[in-house]
Formats: sequence, C-alpha cells, structure tokens
Amino acid sequence: MLVISITVGAQEQPSAKEQALIQRVYETQTNGSDSDFYDAHKAFMDYLEQRQDWEKYYRMWMGRVIYEVNHKRFHRAFIEIHLLTDDIKERHQEQYLYISNMSMGFFFNGRNQPEMGEKHFRRALRNIDAEKNPVAVFNAYLSLAQTLSFKRPAEAMACLDSLPRQMLQNPMYESGVLGYRCIIANKLGDRQAFNRYFTKYDSIRLHQPEQFNAANLEQVMVCWSLMQKDYRQALAWCDSIDVPLMATELRINVYEQMGDWQRAFRASELKDSLQQIGNREALEMHMMDMSSEIDQIQIEQKKAETRRIQLIIVGLMALAIIALLVGMLVYRHKKNRRLQEQFLQLQEARRSTEVGQAIRRAFVTTIQEKLKSPINVLRGYARIFNNPDFLLKPEERAKRYNDILSAARSIESLMDPVLESYARGAAGITDEEKDICRDALRGPLLTLISTSEVIIDGQGQIPHEEYIQLRAGVCRDAYHVATSTHQLLLFSLYGDDFPTTKPDCIGLNELAHSVLNSYDLQPSAIDKNRILAMEFATEVADDVTVNVSPLLQELLNCLLDNANKYATGGAVLMSCHADANGTYAISVSNEGPVIPAEDAERIFEPFVRLSASEQSLGIGLSLARRLAISMGYTVTLDTEYTEGARFVVSGI
Repeated sequence: MLVISITVGAQEQPSAKEQALIQRVYETQTNGSDSDFYDAHKAFMDYLEQRQDWEKYYRMWMGRVIYEVNHKRFHRAFIEIHLLTDDIKERHQEQYLYISNMSMGFFFNGRNQPEMGEKHFRRALRNIDAEKNPVAVFNAYLSLAQTLSFKRPAEAMACLDSLPRQMLQNPMYESGVLGYRCIIANKLGDRQAFNRYFTKYDSIRLHQPEQFNAANLEQVMVCWSLMQKDYRQALAWCDSIDVPLMATELRINVYEQMGDWQRAFRASELKDSLQQIGNREALEMHMMDMSSEIDQIQIEQKKAETRRIQLIIVGLMALAIIALLVGMLVYRHKKNRRLQEQFLQLQEARRSTEVGQAIRRAFVTTIQEKLKSPINVLRGYARIFNNPDFLLKPEERAKRYNDILSAARSIESLMDPVLESYARGAAGITDEEKDICRDALRGPLLTLISTSEVIIDGQGQIPHEEYIQLRAGVCRDAYHVATSTHQLLLFSLYGDDFPTTKPDCIGLNELAHSVLNSYDLQPSAIDKNRILAMEFATEVADDVTVNVSPLLQELLNCLLDNANKYATGGAVLMSCHADANGTYAISVSNEGPVIPAEDAERIFEPFVRLSASEQSLGIGLSLARRLAISMGYTVTLDTEYTEGARFVVSGI
C-alpha cells in the first residue's frame, strides 16, 4: 500500500527563501537520491527551527516519515516517529502530538494495515483544535478517507464531505479531493456521482494545469476509460502506475470487463503473490503488537513464569502438529503404496517442514520485535556518546543511563530464548558454541549494566575525566551488545537458507551510497588515535537499477562492521562495478592486516576468530554469507588485495 498524502501548508505566502527550500525538497523527493533528499530536508528543517515555526517544522518531519514508508524502510520510519514524538515533548509543544498520530497512520498504511492506520488518524482528529487549525483537520480527514477507501468506500466519501469548505477554494486541494471522490465513486458503482466529480476534476486539469494535483491521476483515468469502454487506453494508464499491487488490481478490473478471463486469472495470481508479501509484513506487525501487550502483562505479573508457560504451550502445540502430520503420513503410507501416493506423501512432508520453519521463524520474529526497541536504544546512545562534543548535564545522566540499563536488562532476559531459537534452526549450534555466544555477549552486557549503575549512583558527582572514560566504555559496550544481538537474531532467522524475495528496485550507486552514509563509525578499541574515513567509488552508471531485498543493507553493514573493526587507518572504501556475466558487485575494503589465503574460507564459519585475544561473537562474516545465499549472491574474500582486507558481494 503506497502512502500518498495531499498535505496542505499554512495559508500565508511563504518567503522567497522558503519557496526555494520547498522546491528543492520536492525535486529531490521525486527525482533525487536519498542523500540529496536528506540534505534538502535537513536544510529546510534547520530553517524552520531557526524561525521557530513549529507547525511547519513538525509537518516537514512527518514528510520524512512518509518518504521512508514509501521506500519500504519501515524501521527508519518508526525511529523517525519516535524521535519526532520525543522532540515535541521536550519542546513542550504537545499541541502538535496529533502529527505523531498522523505519522503512525501513514506508517500502518504503508505496512498494509488500514485498520491500525484508521485508529491513529481518528486519534489525530480528536487532538486537533478545529477552529484554530482547519489545515490540520483537512489533512487528517483526507488521510482517513484514503485509509477507509480500501475497504469501506461509503465511509471514506463521508470523510471527504467533512472537509473544511474554505480549504477547497484552492484548485490544488480541490483537484486532489476530487480525484479521491472519483476513485471512491467508482468503487461504489455510482456512475452519476463519478461523472459529476470527473467533470470538475478534468476541467481543473485542462484549464489550470499549474494548480492541478496529479497524485491519483492514473487511477482516475483508468476508471474513466473503463466507463467509456476504452480498454486499450485503460490498460495504458495501468502501465503508467508505479505501484505493482495497485496496477495489478486495476488490470484485473479491465480484463474482467473485457471478458478476457485468461489474462484476468494471470493477473489475479500476480495479485495474490504481491498480497502474500504484504500479508507477511502485516503478520509481523501484528505479532509485534501482541508482543507489546504480552510484555505489559508480564510486567504486572510474574514475567519468568508467564514466559515459561508460553514456551511450554508453544512446544506442546508444535509437538502436537508434528505428531498429527507424522500420523497422517504413516496412515497414508499404510493405506496406499502406489507411486502416486508416495509422491503425495513427499509433498506433505515438504509442507510439514515449511510449517515447522514458519513456526520457528515466527517465534524468532516475536523475540526480534521485543528486542528491537532495546537494540535501538543502545545503538542510539552509542551513536550519541561516540561524539566527543556531545554534552550531557549531570542531572540528566540518571534518566539517560536508566534507559541504557533497562535496555541492557531486556536483552539479558531474552538472551537464552535467542540462543535456543538459534540452536533449533537448520544451522544449529552445539552447547560449546552456545557458551561462546553467552561469553561474548554476557561480558560486555554485564560491564554495560554495572557501568550504567555506577553512573546512576554517582548522581552527577563523578569527576568529569572519570565520567568521560566511563561514558566511552558505555558507548563501546552498548554498540557491541546491540550489534551482536542483532546479528545473532538475523543468523537465527536466515540460517536455514530460506529464500528471500527482492521486491525493491533501486539504483545500485544510490543503494551503496545510502548504506555507507547511514553507517556510524565506532572508535577503535585498540588504537584510540585512529583516524578513519568513509569513501565511495563506482564504475557503474547512476541510471543502473537492480532488484534487491532489504537484507542487502544488513549484509553490507556486516562487512562495514568487519572493516571498521580491523582497519588501522586510512579509509574504508565501498565500490561498485559490473561483472562479465552481466551482474553487478559491491566491494568493501579497508587498510589493515592481510588475511592469509588459507583462511579465506574459514573466516566465514561461525565463531571463527583468527586471533585468540579476540572477544567478539565471531558471526559477522558468517551472517553476511548466509544473507547472501538467501538472496542468491556470493560473498568472497579477494585474496589478491594486499593492503588489508577486501570482501566482494557478487551476483547482484
């Protein structure tokens, strides 16, 4: 579900500088790279913050959330919503909390959960002063109408009827609303209403093109072409829609009206395939909500006992399902020994394996959602404390380090279930390897907890130099614990060679550059004076696009973690190039120790450490290879590179 927002601004005429900044954001949002958009967005946000124009400031921040959702980067969008809400509270601008609810509505719409989106849009409406802020009311009703239009078009039309009339005097806003009305009227089968709305809509398009809102033009024109029975033109408009699911649904309508049932059936199969991806994302989000509710109950009751009961129930259910499937297989085998029945039994056994994998992956996903917030907290503070210029008042320390302490204890409480889920995967680990994982995580985790407690107990009385040293330790341990736990969860999820789809089409250079820009370098634990730069190079044209999975970013982050850890100075270089077989490759290299050729494959094995003094988890490169396999790529060490280490991801 693509999130499209017809967001209107304040009524006053913006200054020339503000108009230029708005135009730059719009151009980078539609035609530029992520880095260009982020730069333009930050420049406009800084301008609004300087002027203390908080309404525009927070609406612009919501635009960043919508941008991330439209690009399927839900993790980034969720973090932005969290930061937006915190900023509103810290500045005591609670009258703009409705923008947080609006952002959550767009987030859930993007995750194909319109029911949750409706819930947050209605919350936003309840928190808006309609007399003082008709602009916000307009946006909220319009967004709610978009959400309701997917399943309850009659209610969506009623929302549009509730829009403030004074806002519809502008052709830009009126044409956007008329477009929605045409789409909803078509869903309701109200031809008379459609013709009435389309006449006004098309008049603005033809006579006032500079003020025409073309957000839903393709959908409207498909509906109009169908009513004219111009199927060829309707299909042409479908081809111009860049949202696959929406385009496919409209093609089905066209084929059905044409009576071309064969193509309608093929389009329905494609729609089912696209919906399966959306349904899986919705299921993951639903499980996250369930996990939050379970966590709240566990806080009020006995957490350990409740978790143990849940695990026992899940285990018994899994055993019951397996026993039932085995019984069915045995019964079928004894009932009929013919070749066709044996083939059916093999197919049933395969489905049983997939169900077992799905149950385990669902369990790991639940744990991952529980740990997502603690991991983000630790990463966030590691990023902040990594900046030596960041100052924290003594009276603020207790709260900040309590956040770190709470996150660390959450990770500590779920460490054993994480390792158990890992052990039950196709890769599996021995008891000895589990002990290695515990040692690698528990040492930094306990140090992080104890250091945070020392700072909290100090209540701002710790000498500054000693506090800076303690803070550096917290930064290092927080990053280590967050990264190791995140990698361990990913290894458990993708350690069974489960194939991964590649739904995103993106420029190769844009992807690599975005990953490099979003990576946070951490100081070396060995050389405190190390200076390390991040560089990007490419031999590929900027218009080259590839189909990728979001897991490719996780893979590249693993390689960047490895480069950051072992680099002795100079630069970490990420580069793109084309291979002779028609595919593309991304490499990550650093200056530092050279890995012997005889260890070129051994380093990709889990828990392998080339130095006995290393205290790391030892699964970063192994995880990178697992993720590469699941996406159909390969990860290798370039043994001809002699200035340090160079890893190459091929087959993109």
